[in-house]
Amino acid sequence: MSVTDAFIEAAWRGEPSPVAQLVTLRADSHPEAIRATDWPDGIVSNGETYPFYPFQLAWAGASKDQSFGEGRLTVQNVDRRIEQACDAANDPPEIDLQLVRIEDPDVVENAILGAKVPSVQGDSSRVAAVIRPRDFNEEPACAVSYTPSTVPGAF
Repeated sequence: MSVTDAFIEAAWRGEPSPVAQLVTLRADSHPEAIRATDWPDGIVSNGETYPFYPFQLAWAGASKDQSFGEGRLTVQNVDRRIEQACDAANDPPEIDLQLVRIEDPDVVENAILGAKVPSVQGDSSRVAAVIRPRDFNEEPACAVSYTPSTVPGAF
């Protein structure tokens, strides 16, 4: 998914449009999706209301121990449903992360959809979740060992 022409033009003019991050969490233990935004007034995007919950999103790059980077979402524990839904889930919850311009919140500029949340930690003040956008270890190209004996034409 790429950003829109309006987003690019505003950036080239040196007048970037204000943006909001939208988070949608789905867990099999909770009947409806839990939504949040980092925009102070909350936002309505594509008919869905995203209330303001202060949060931080950080991404770690790949390393020798962790070949594919993970994200970490830390949300102020304004609503205990987030932690409760994740703790009670049978399967890892899924999360959608979207970026929208405040001027046009119905147009998603960029998104990560269906990322897994393998672990959640929380206390009375905040909830922190690990986010894995995709497990590339399950991809056929990553699962194969490329050696001279398995692919001699590559060497």
